[in-house]
Amino acid sequence: MKLVKQTKDGWQYQLNPAEADCLRSLLNQFPITASATAKISRTDSDPQIVDREKLLNESLADHREKLKTRARSLIGAGKFKERDKNWRLCINSEERECLFQILNDIRVGSWRALGEPENLEPQTPSPTEREKVFHNIMNLAGYFEHRLLDHEEAENSS
Repeated sequence: MKLVKQTKDGWQYQLNPAEADCLRSLLNQFPITASATAKISRTDSDPQIVDREKLLNESLADHREKLKTRARSLIGAGKFKERDKNWRLCINSEERECLFQILNDIRVGSWRALGEPENLEPQTPSPTEREKVFHNIMNLAGYFEHRLLDHEEAENSS
């Protein structure tokens, strides 16, 4: 995946067929993991904390549901166009930001499903099938995040 064009109207990325299939699959399966319950504090004994956490978790669930809808729209509506045996992903700034959020949710959710390891490589000589799946998904989401950011690092270092 590489940036081929950036204008005031949006971004165009070229993906080979395998990359396009992987990205569409990630977006189609989103959310890949169940949402985690957020805690505001581990030590706060304020009686209102339960209400605040409930409100926070409702807000996070609503946001995730909106991201799910946006993920489906990124797959459709002519966002992927076949071009010279490759694919072109055409997105505006808002869609690009949404794509970052979705990919980050996938990556972090996979990391949590793996038990939040410090070392991102499989920890056992023979990981389970589930561990392999989540490692692959986590790495794939990270790959796309990195590719989306590649050009920004080059622009900021100039």
